[in-house]
Amino acid sequence: MNLPSLNGLRAFETAARCGSFVLAGAELGVSSAAVSLQIKNLENHLGKKLFVRKGNRISLTDAGEEMYPKLARAFGELSDAAQIARSNKRSRQLVVSVLPALSELWFLPKALKFKDETGVSLDIRVQEDPVEFEREEIDIRLTYGSVLYGGYRQIPLFFDVSRPVCSPAFWAQYYDPQGKLANVPDALLIHNKWGPSYASEPLWSDWRRAAGSEAVEILNPGLVVSDVSLAISAAKQDAGIALVSSTLVNSDLASGRLISPSDITLPMKKGYVCVFPIARAEMPTVRLLLDSLGLG
Repeated sequence: MNLPSLNGLRAFETAARCGSFVLAGAELGVSSAAVSLQIKNLENHLGKKLFVRKGNRISLTDAGEEMYPKLARAFGELSDAAQIARSNKRSRQLVVSVLPALSELWFLPKALKFKDETGVSLDIRVQEDPVEFEREEIDIRLTYGSVLYGGYRQIPLFFDVSRPVCSPAFWAQYYDPQGKLANVPDALLIHNKWGPSYASEPLWSDWRRAAGSEAVEILNPGLVVSDVSLAISAAKQDAGIALVSSTLVNSDLASGRLISPSDITLPMKKGYVCVFPIARAEMPTVRLLLDSLGLG
């Protein structure tokens, strides 16, 4: 059997995942030229073009699109098998990587309950996307959307809507009987700016459009934060009104610390997901956590 070079296959998988020969070379510890040469040799071996090259930009051809998911899964399982073998030699914590938006408000209470009920030790890492499962020895990733993790097992956590929230004292001052927030100045709208891997959502301009407001454009942006928990905290401290994922404020709404002054909501564009290498599903601690999250 005339198999292609393993180095060439690895170079292709890394470049396809990173979207760049330069980034792939940095991950593999070689130059971008070396990555390009390895992929060219692989293309010659297969008799197929895997990438379309346009200057410094690359994109997958149909052949590359068909090949990449299978190869990503294969490398993921190879790496995972080696890691499981290593972990059998020593006691290891279950490593859970969590998007900042989910960490404190959604996952932490579940993690504490899981630890109390099972005794499993958790290493919780609050990280932006993308993460490197193999290099960082991550068992499970909890994040928003799955486009960055095509070669991994993905299970939906939940889909959500975004809603405006504020403190009761704030709404007493800026009350609007129609719930369109017409009395709230632009400067008191709290904006949540997502990390570099995502387009920020939801946007106040989108909400105003859905509410049928006359003024959609935000002329005087208020407080801008890069973490949803900070936006929620600011709203609880009467600093303004935040537009956030509804699930993340359920407890605050139930307790009365926050109120939602309008029934107008926006569907989130993607769902929150649990992502993990396929071979991790066989680990007992992973199965326990998935069952605890209702994903078993």
